[in-house]
Amino acid sequence: MRRPGGVEDWIEREIRDFATGPGAGNVIVARGAGDFDGPLPGGLKETFPNIEIVDLRGAGRFWFLSFSRVVRLSAEKLKIVAPLFNIPPDEMPRLRQEEEKRQQTQLGAVAGATLGTLLAVGSLSVVALINQHKAIRANDDSMFAASSMVEEAVNLSAGDASTSRTRRLIIGRGCDLLDKADQGTTNDPPINGVVTCRLERGARREALHEDKEARKEFSDAIERAALSHQSRARVDAALALLQARQAYAEYLMRQKDMDGASHAYADLLEDARRLGKEHDGRAQIVRFEAEAQGQTGDLHAAANRHQEAADSYSAGADALKRLLDARRSDGRTEDDQVVAWRVRLFRLAGQQYVTLDRPDLAAEQFKLAVGAGSSDDGKPADVSVAYEVAIAQAYTLMIERKRGNAAAAAEAKQGALSSVDAIAASDAGAGLKRLAADLKRWIEQQEN
Repeated sequence: MRRPGGVEDWIEREIRDFATGPGAGNVIVARGAGDFDGPLPGGLKETFPNIEIVDLRGAGRFWFLSFSRVVRLSAEKLKIVAPLFNIPPDEMPRLRQEEEKRQQTQLGAVAGATLGTLLAVGSLSVVALINQHKAIRANDDSMFAASSMVEEAVNLSAGDASTSRTRRLIIGRGCDLLDKADQGTTNDPPINGVVTCRLERGARREALHEDKEARKEFSDAIERAALSHQSRARVDAALALLQARQAYAEYLMRQKDMDGASHAYADLLEDARRLGKEHDGRAQIVRFEAEAQGQTGDLHAAANRHQEAADSYSAGADALKRLLDARRSDGRTEDDQVVAWRVRLFRLAGQQYVTLDRPDLAAEQFKLAVGAGSSDDGKPADVSVAYEVAIAQAYTLMIERKRGNAAAAAEAKQGALSSVDAIAASDAGAGLKRLAADLKRWIEQQEN
């Protein structure tokens, strides 16, 4: 720090002037920075070769936060305090003991206060965590209850005005609760309830002819379900996603947007296949795959793409076979609606081959339809299945007559009449019995 050219600064002059006075030996040196053995100003090392240097390095702004630094600096400060108060060297050990005792007392007080504070804060934190857990659990219970309420209300029949109004109020309030619970909570609301709310709002927008807003609600339902499954890979999220995609495709069908519906059913089919692999071919997911194939077949048939329609119908029937096998493996009873659905898809595939004038392939599909709807005794077990089987047998009758196979035609006719007679003798509804009677008249007219 010395000035260049040997010019003295005020520190050197002060040391020189002090050294000529009566207290020349009363010099205390404190090192605040730099090397401990670094040079001293005014030739102090030469004047006092054994001078003691007080080491105050490290005495910064927050030095008191370090226990070891406090102990060291306190001991160093005693080297300054003692000479100022004329304390002889032989009293220094006692002075140090008193300082150590004072530090221990202060340290104990600080430690006690700190421990008390930590205990208080810890206790409050535990109480806060318990209350937070209770609040989150209560919020989750509320979301689950609201979601269940919405899903139950959706299944209410809207046949009369009073029931329709009650249904609308329950769904509206339940969805409002889910929206509020979805804000500022650590847990997401049940995805099935969220998707159901979006789909219901989309249907309401559709009824008001607000196409843009309706599409937004359906798209939001698909996006929320996709994100939920991406983050957690749960089955309920997968089913919610498929439900949203199917609802959107059906909406586009009602809007006569056939191109959009075709793409929507293609997305539904792709997701159903992918999610079916991820979730071990669950029956609920396979059902969506069959629905997509059947609807795609209808779109192909409407566009006169008869081969593509036949392929889609057959693929849908195969998917339903997997669905029925899954139900059997779970020990559940046969689902007659699924059986009738499968028979119908085979029958529709056969009709496409009839249009294409390919009787052999058509007859094969109708045979598959009859076989899919027949029980062990060769007869349909349910009236809805019996009606679909009767239609397939009626088509078989028509084809076999064209091919000149009288025996096969007679067998098909007998099977069709037996099916419609069984429907007439059953407790089936009036609508189904009327359809069966119309089919019987058509069969009898073929004789003429």
